[in-house]
Amino acid sequence: MPLDTQFLQSLADIVGEEHVRGQNAVAMLDPGVDPSNFAAGLAVRPSSAAEVAAILSLCDATGVPVISHGGRTGLAGGAVSAPGELVLMTDRLDELTIDPVGRVAIVGAGISLQSLQEACAAEGLSPGIDLGARGSATVGGMVSTNAGGMEAFRYGMMRQRLLGMEAVLADGTVLCDLALVPKNNEGYDLRQLFCGAEGTLGVVTRVTMKLERADPPSVTMLAACPNARTAIRAMRNIEDRGGMLRAEIMWRDYARVVAEHTGLSRVLEFCDAAVYLIIETALDLDGLGEALSPSLDAGDVIDAVIAQSGREAADIWGIREDTFAASWSLPHQLWFDISLPLACLDTYMASLRARLDTLAPSLVLFGLGHLADGNLHLTICRKCSFERELRDGISQAVEHGVKDLGGSMSAEHGIGTAKLAILERNASAEKLAVMRRLKAALDPNGILNPGKVVPAAR
Repeated sequence: MPLDTQFLQSLADIVGEEHVRGQNAVAMLDPGVDPSNFAAGLAVRPSSAAEVAAILSLCDATGVPVISHGGRTGLAGGAVSAPGELVLMTDRLDELTIDPVGRVAIVGAGISLQSLQEACAAEGLSPGIDLGARGSATVGGMVSTNAGGMEAFRYGMMRQRLLGMEAVLADGTVLCDLALVPKNNEGYDLRQLFCGAEGTLGVVTRVTMKLERADPPSVTMLAACPNARTAIRAMRNIEDRGGMLRAEIMWRDYARVVAEHTGLSRVLEFCDAAVYLIIETALDLDGLGEALSPSLDAGDVIDAVIAQSGREAADIWGIREDTFAASWSLPHQLWFDISLPLACLDTYMASLRARLDTLAPSLVLFGLGHLADGNLHLTICRKCSFERELRDGISQAVEHGVKDLGGSMSAEHGIGTAKLAILERNASAEKLAVMRRLKAALDPNGILNPGKVVPAAR
């Protein structure tokens, strides 16, 4: 239902009328990945933790649900809103301070990853995390989903990047612990409650992050391999010589479709293969050649090309990163984000293909991911829409065996609404009970991103 005039005036008193956006103004905004992100029809843009605290206190007292937004690039429905709710936009939480001596940064939740990367680069540093959506993904959103990306095998996921945090609880309490040191052992590590909670326990307003030395000039290689196991062996040969910066894997169907749609088919003309491996390394050409030689001799690499310019490297990465291009010919898609032990990748993909063929042979499986940490992004596609029974069958086909293998059904994109049923099927009853107790303790009136992350008790 529409929120009353008094509530709207209270919001304006907190942030100023120009920073309260009603239905008409919200309709002009980019909703991001999910068109329902701005379905609330009302958004507010605070500029400080104090303003966030006042907004949450107001909403807690009036029972108005709050959906916090970052860059709206999340794929799990964690930013979806509905009429009668309030979207809290974090774009004005834009503080950014870098200490190049301590290699730490104080970062507002609304700062984009790309802005942080550029500021760090000016000091010869890096935030130690990178995503394809770097231009729009915000630090607050990345904390809230515990984003991973292409450098997680080196520097960890977002929770490993954090030194401290400022977050606002549902009742307006500001919890501030912006430590600038890695050794901070003062009782419970409360910052980790909010990392991965997707705004269900509090709103992250600022964080302190440890930074890394910027990578040296790199060489990009695209290799064609018979399967994932051989790609892993080739990757290890390079990694063991030091200087491996990134390692990404793409299965043939994904690579070919995206390359065709993006006009990059020439990049794959050197070889047709079941699997393509992208390596970015700090090794020079001679060092990379030495590392690659055993893989070529063993047949683990059928053929390889090394980018001779920044343009050629960008073309290789363009196939990997333009994941939405795959929808041009197969618009109906179900996506999954899982992690598996590396030794299981080939057998899992083969068994998944067999399970999908049993459900419907017309289903197309696109696979790619971060090879060094076993994170696979899977998309199941077809030209016509999915019936509910088939949708459920596909989800169970993807889930089958993942936990038994020691993997995870949610690697780096969070739970949101899309994975609630998956989490409920795969998590222990004890874990779900503790999650519900934490939610009830920190958000007793249930105003923070309701219906997300925590499956309802049955």
